[in-house]
Amino acid sequence: MPRILIVDDHFDTCDTLRRLFKRSGWCADCVTDGVAATDRLHDFHADVVLLDVMMPKVDGFGVLAAIRADPTISRTPVVMYSALSDEKTKGRATAAGAADYVVKGTPFSQIEERVAGQVH
Repeated sequence: MPRILIVDDHFDTCDTLRRLFKRSGWCADCVTDGVAATDRLHDFHADVVLLDVMMPKVDGFGVLAAIRADPTISRTPVVMYSALSDEKTKGRATAAGAADYVVKGTPFSQIEERVAGQVH
């Protein structure tokens, strides 16, 4: 069973995605705080992270940088997830080490397909 950690500061979004992934056969967990994301990733051992870009305190790029800098979790694929759909933000995500970038509002089946494509 693949494991996904969802990081989104909106509880309802985080919880909805967690339930959808669980229904699809994933072991899913979520955190609503970018600061807690790396700690949870150490405990949960996710195969992939779905990471919101716009969050208070530490945004998705800060979380991604922390993941990439930590040798124990640095190889975990991260799919950035945001309402921002501009090419500059997508390019920034790729340059920072994101495996993929999904725009919020994309149907769940497509989100799951893109995320599943990162699990090895």
